[in-house]
Amino acid sequence: MRIRIERWHRGWKVLAAVCAAAIPALWAYSLGPDPFKTGGPFPGEGVCSESGCHTGAGLNKGPGSITISVQPYQPGQTQTITVSVSDPNQRRWGFQLTARPANALTSGAGSFQPVDSNVQVICSNNFPAPCSPGTSQFAEHSSAPFTAVGAGFTFSLAWTAPSSDVGPIVFAAAGNAANGDGNNTGDNIYTTTVTVTACPSTGGPPPQISEGGIVGAGASVPPVTQISPNGLISIYGRNFAPAGTFRSVASSDLVRGQLPASLACACVRINNQPASMFFVSPGQINVQAPSLSGTGSMPVQVITGCGSSTENTSNTQGVTIQAASPEFFFFKQNAGGKNPIAATNALTGAPLGDPAVLGSSFTPAKPDSYVTLYSTGLGATNPAFPAGALPDKIASTANKVSVSLNGTVLADSDVLYAGVAPGFAGLYQINIHVPASMPDGNLPLSASVAGVSTPPGAFLTVKK
Repeated sequence: MRIRIERWHRGWKVLAAVCAAAIPALWAYSLGPDPFKTGGPFPGEGVCSESGCHTGAGLNKGPGSITISVQPYQPGQTQTITVSVSDPNQRRWGFQLTARPANALTSGAGSFQPVDSNVQVICSNNFPAPCSPGTSQFAEHSSAPFTAVGAGFTFSLAWTAPSSDVGPIVFAAAGNAANGDGNNTGDNIYTTTVTVTACPSTGGPPPQISEGGIVGAGASVPPVTQISPNGLISIYGRNFAPAGTFRSVASSDLVRGQLPASLACACVRINNQPASMFFVSPGQINVQAPSLSGTGSMPVQVITGCGSSTENTSNTQGVTIQAASPEFFFFKQNAGGKNPIAATNALTGAPLGDPAVLGSSFTPAKPDSYVTLYSTGLGATNPAFPAGALPDKIASTANKVSVSLNGTVLADSDVLYAGVAPGFAGLYQINIHVPASMPDGNLPLSASVAGVSTPPGAFLTVKK
């Protein structure tokens, strides 16, 4: 079951073999090709369709493709790059990727690091990384994976940008979509290049956080104006990004499985600690608060051109940090703040709500059923997960969560779990049993933790 938070609040998303399968004498190419095979516009660069290494439809003439996903770089910062190879007729995949400054095509730009066993890094002298000065790097498959025919494959790796702005950087990649028959015939080679630049100069007006512009992510009425460790929040203002920017975090933005600390060349600091980024637009940024310690007022700033020599820092707005700032997410915001909570059947994952209001895919919750409620701001958990991490298992809240439905506080035995929603940073879930005695209707719902309750107005539709 996947929960798409952008349905509930603007901008929120809770979220190739190169020389592979060659003839027996060249079997090692399935474990990665020699360097200089990306087909890029660099001196001495070749490609694996040359000299009979792999023959098929011809270079870039097959029905497939290769793509590189890489964002504008911030000097010294690390981002995740993906290389995707596809072909509807093939089943084994490999790649090779390199990066060079556009004004110095014989030298490397930054450094690659594997994030899993599918990728390795070699140097231009054919030795494994780390590379000696004067050599360039190549990231490539470490063992060309097999898939179902036509499934394609996406390789992921980390790339750390040069420590200073070196101008445009050219990424070049070659991908092999192979048939996996153990021969070097019938394999299609694809190439592509992508050029990225450093984050743009921030010579325009500085970012500005609006007065009272730091609120909880659930869009409650009235808004939640306090934040808590690892909670999801929205920041409103202006000049956070160039006009037209509407950038949500993607899987390719994850750095070693963690949410990025910068997105679209913007970042946020809360009490001088980086926040984990979800979304950036000119007037709104969505983040997960850091794993803060302590309580009281703490400063918040938005920075554009983050990590560059031309960083532009916003005004400072204070926000109150407390142990918990509970708030539900909603499937729909209604006038007056009476909102149907984001809830699913805990056993089937089916969305719960009034179909007349939310659509035919929704059904009311039933008495004596089990329901999952989605929220944020429930505070610390045990075990703890650092901000930015995608929880890989359940973790209950450190403080007890109580739930009231239709004005009745549920028995502890009816609150089955309150803690992180696995796989989603900053998202919490509360699993409850709806007592058999509950009447039909839009029943008021609230949750309390560490002495703080969710804002009024949330309801769960129940019908026998």
